[in-house]
Amino acid sequence: MSGQETWGRGFFWFALLSSLVGFLGYYDAQGFVTTPPAIVLGLQLIAGGVGFLLLRGQLLTNIRGVLPLILVVAWAAITLVWADDPSTALRRWLLVFTPGILLCLLAASDPRPRQTFAWFTALVAVITIASGAFFAVIMAFWETTIPENALRYFLVDINGWVLGVAEGGRQYKLGMYIPRFSGLTSNPNSLGLFAAIGLIALAAIAHPKRDAQGVGLILVIGLVAFLLLISGSRAAFAMAATGIFFVGLLRTNRRRTARLAVLLVCVMTLSLYLMTWLTGTTQDLGHVEVFELRDRAHGWQIAIRAIGDVWLSGLGFGLTQEAIYAPLGLQTTAHSLSLSMLVETGVVGFILVLAAWFTPVFKATRQGRNVTATDIAIVALLMGLFVHQTVDSSVFRYHWAHFVFVYLLGASAGLSGSRTNA
Repeated sequence: MSGQETWGRGFFWFALLSSLVGFLGYYDAQGFVTTPPAIVLGLQLIAGGVGFLLLRGQLLTNIRGVLPLILVVAWAAITLVWADDPSTALRRWLLVFTPGILLCLLAASDPRPRQTFAWFTALVAVITIASGAFFAVIMAFWETTIPENALRYFLVDINGWVLGVAEGGRQYKLGMYIPRFSGLTSNPNSLGLFAAIGLIALAAIAHPKRDAQGVGLILVIGLVAFLLLISGSRAAFAMAATGIFFVGLLRTNRRRTARLAVLLVCVMTLSLYLMTWLTGTTQDLGHVEVFELRDRAHGWQIAIRAIGDVWLSGLGFGLTQEAIYAPLGLQTTAHSLSLSMLVETGVVGFILVLAAWFTPVFKATRQGRNVTATDIAIVALLMGLFVHQTVDSSVFRYHWAHFVFVYLLGASAGLSGSRTNA
């Protein structure tokens, strides 16, 4: 690997690091404190731009793997033409896709994707474990509790520097209360998402041996799994279960079953939307609160009704909240990537999103192709993330989960070309 490639990978790593660590923080008496978005965006653009210039020669080998995302970006830009608020839509398009496409291109240009993915997995695991350690320390020494709506903050004052975590616990009708803490992330669901990503990636690429290093790796996996459980995030649980299921299928070379499972996941997702549209709730699942959508059901119904008017081309990228919820006096989102993209970009955009999402999956599961542990991890993460985004809408937003997604798409570009994996 040349010196230029080494420098290029360094800038790529820094862009990815900024895209994850830049969204971390802590709570004080006023709320969540994190790095200003302008600083994070600036670091992403500078590191991504320089890295792309240094690695641009590598991209030609794997450019086909990036084209599906480029088509999504292009169609999202076209929808700005008929958006009611084109200036807001353009600002969000630039904020989401400028650093996003740079990160995807850098991942596709990476001459050593396996090493980078191992580094990425370690980073996510460290963030998860550090979050667990942070809220453990706060809960051990907390001095002040501030209740506020669904969250309450546990705070420690260190010479005027107030640090804390948020608790977003869940009360069940059976009298059971499960506390859920944010750690270094904005909320417990975000911590659960970090833990699910780390657990799936570790399950795919880790090969513990019977030595001290192997024991340490098993302990790390166990700790990440434990933090996932105490996050109490149902979406993260479903994501982890889906991802590990696909890891098992591909590790045992059951590629045809994996392809059928992709279709099954899509059908189950659509069935959930259909049931919500018809009934407005999921209480027909036996009143088991774990399966209830609660406020999401109402939000989904509003989004589904709006799709009927803009189903072909959408109402403009990034405008779901302003266009369909704000007129009703609601400060919420669709809490579903599929519904958000259908509202904003129509069926055309939604099909392009599915193509970008599942192209790496079907390429990796082709018969006769050698599938590496990194390929398995990327496929499992993409499928798990798709399930997670059924009840969330952080991808295709300025959110760290979006940058994980575009990184995975770029890293998977090697499925359509050849490059050095040393």
